[in-house]
Amino acid sequence: MHKEHTQYRELHAELLARPFPVVSGQVMAAHRAIFFTPAEATAHRSAVVELENYPGVTSKPAEHGFQLLNLGAADMRIERHTEFTTFTVIAPQSGRPFATSAMDLLPDGWLDTIPGRILAAVEIAGEQLSVEDAGTAKTMERISEFFNQERLVGGWVVERVASVWSSFRLDEHGATRFLVQGHRLTPGRHGRLLQRLVEIETYRLAAMLSLPLARDLLPQIESLEGQHVALVERIGAMDAGDERALLGDLTNLSLTTERLQARCGSRFSLTESYARILSARVRELREEQVPGYQTIGEFFDRRLAQALHTCQKAEAGLGALSARLQSTTSLLRTRVEVNLQSQNQMLLASVDRRAAAQLRLQRAVEGLSVVVLTYYLANLLKIILEGTEAAGFAVHATLVVALVLPLLAGGVWWAVRRSKHHDD
Repeated sequence: MHKEHTQYRELHAELLARPFPVVSGQVMAAHRAIFFTPAEATAHRSAVVELENYPGVTSKPAEHGFQLLNLGAADMRIERHTEFTTFTVIAPQSGRPFATSAMDLLPDGWLDTIPGRILAAVEIAGEQLSVEDAGTAKTMERISEFFNQERLVGGWVVERVASVWSSFRLDEHGATRFLVQGHRLTPGRHGRLLQRLVEIETYRLAAMLSLPLARDLLPQIESLEGQHVALVERIGAMDAGDERALLGDLTNLSLTTERLQARCGSRFSLTESYARILSARVRELREEQVPGYQTIGEFFDRRLAQALHTCQKAEAGLGALSARLQSTTSLLRTRVEVNLQSQNQMLLASVDRRAAAQLRLQRAVEGLSVVVLTYYLANLLKIILEGTEAAGFAVHATLVVALVLPLLAGGVWWAVRRSKHHDD
């Protein structure tokens, strides 16, 4: 084992992290999930250390965000998550269900010292009941008293070893109640069932955190989509030269959309993760319907699915708008590039025309230069010949100039052409 991976033991221990509780007898459980900011995380850990120092409290070292404390009359399970910390107290139950809360066994005022806001509050009570009596009219009438005669949701779970009932309405203390009726519950199954119930309520509410955000976001998305449609129509009707202003408006709209995505994207991603965990926990209950009552899974499918669909719609709408804006931006840039290419072609054609005119002008100048230089040389030769004739030599100046003129013109033309080629 000297060559084991550096994270071998950490990865191996992850499978055993956060074990299910093992409970026996009739118990009650109280659960609180406290949402906190990163700045409040240290205070959460300090509060746990303070509780560990209370007389009669024993604790096990924290591992992978999980810690178990024994309070003497109760056990407390502490689980640290990314956004919230959960505190679950499990204690023996005596007397009528929901008559007392396991949270009452904590030191007075300790829970109030923890900063943050309660995300989920759950109270679970238990009772023993034969499977034959489960779901009968008499039993259901008695259960309704625990939930203020509200409509009940639940049924048999885990191969009918127990029945679970709730109204999913808050009691006078702001908690969701679950009644667990044990039929053939073993300590291991009982503990796993309690853990699944508190996780179902916690992840249900955690998944719902993005619902207010989605409701506020949908009208904004609709407004942005309207602005996008108006921009697309302007692209089809715009004149040459309007691209800069239109591209600026489109860029501002894209920036607004990207800011919304940056602000809401992580929240929607967490909602999707929480919803998957919630769905898995509900499936693990393996519910069977009691005639006349909705199971927890059916209740969530009807009520919770709509809320999650709203979140998904907002996330999908924001992503689709961002994709359409990118496509429109590419379309506008393509149009700008086409216009630029057309302008470049027109500019090149103008340059060609100017070059041709310049070439013609240059040829005209060359011809004029040949004429001027030939005329100058002819006059110079005529003056020389007239001077020679005045000196007594018999020379007909005009005739000589006329005969030599073609040669002078050819020589000048050749010299000008050679000078041009040399410069090129």
